[in-house]
Amino acid sequence: MDSLTQIILGAATGEAAKGKKLGIKAMFWGAVGGTIPDLDVLIGSTLEKLGFVDEMWALAFHRHITHSLFFACTMPFLLGMLVNWHYKNPNRKYVSFIGSLLVFALVGFAVNYIFYVLGEENINYSVLIGTGFVGVLLFFFFYNRFFKRELNKVDATWQDFAWVFFWSIFTHPLLDCCTTYGTQLFQPFSDYRVGFNNVAVADLFYTLPFLLCLVGARLFLKNTYLRKIMLWVGIGWSCIYLSWTFYNKHQVNQVFEKSLKAQGIEYQRYMTSPALFSNFLWTGTAEGEDAYYQASYSNFDKAPLIPTFKILPKNHEWVKDYQEEKSIKTLKWFSNNYYSILRRKDGKLQLNDLRFGTFTDTKLPSENDFVFRFILEEKDGKLEAHEGDRDRGDGIFKILYERTMGR
Repeated sequence: MDSLTQIILGAATGEAAKGKKLGIKAMFWGAVGGTIPDLDVLIGSTLEKLGFVDEMWALAFHRHITHSLFFACTMPFLLGMLVNWHYKNPNRKYVSFIGSLLVFALVGFAVNYIFYVLGEENINYSVLIGTGFVGVLLFFFFYNRFFKRELNKVDATWQDFAWVFFWSIFTHPLLDCCTTYGTQLFQPFSDYRVGFNNVAVADLFYTLPFLLCLVGARLFLKNTYLRKIMLWVGIGWSCIYLSWTFYNKHQVNQVFEKSLKAQGIEYQRYMTSPALFSNFLWTGTAEGEDAYYQASYSNFDKAPLIPTFKILPKNHEWVKDYQEEKSIKTLKWFSNNYYSILRRKDGKLQLNDLRFGTFTDTKLPSENDFVFRFILEEKDGKLEAHEGDRDRGDGIFKILYERTMGR
């Protein structure tokens, strides 16, 4: 899921595991551990910009080894010993510097992601830097106000810190497995991607209540007993909400199956996945012989069945001569073979990952309607691929909200 959610989960599990002994250090290092697996994005993009790897390698590297059970069971030992050594070192004050850099990076990434979602082609880097500095100032305020004294107290072993890192890192890929993107949980032994498709990569109804419980527990409740209750209320909400999403997915699957049967659509397989920001709007995609049948469904729809499905021709034969190309192999693997090909207005081919659906419910979606799309270009006899731009048009959030409400 998104980085903020993973930081919250990491902080909560760290506090639950060793909060009684480590105090605020458990929550602090749990938050750090919760975001460590997602550093693979930074690694992949950096190597790509330096020219060491291509975009497809960077795409496949996300949720790779850093999201595996192997990583979760080995890295905490190293991190635990490293952090313990840090506290034994007389220069402990540098934890504030490290924390400020972390906050700067996270705020910068968050603002960058907002631009990314909004489809801005020209990112205002002054806004990124300025917002990052605001994040640093806020960090120092909260650090000096609430955390400094406790962070500088040391009465723990490396095993205590390792336990915090284990739970914060271990729960990260488990939560990611619930999303549509897919997580390579069994690396380095298998590249199989686990994806239960029961929760969106960003879900406000999951994250915000969890965040409020965590902030309330740490900053506003001085009573240890009440703080513990608030913490476990947040963790309980996390478990209950995720359990409900599995149930909700089952109910949505029933609607899609009945709708496909009612319309006489023959299909080989189908999948459903939630739209961004909630678990109330879903996209269903059924694979036929020559086309995919796709539709959206909201829990607030008045009709018991889906009235129509849009037909998306596969057009797989357009890339049949490139089946052995690395780009096509990677994209087929990434999309779990739920993909279609279309011809863009500029004459280039575009591969659409249908797992994430489209931004609108139009029967004939345009090239820019697909959430995940990749432009295919032939260069020197090889087919190269790069992700399409993020121009979604105006009013997309309003469309998403209205469709979620069943309109």
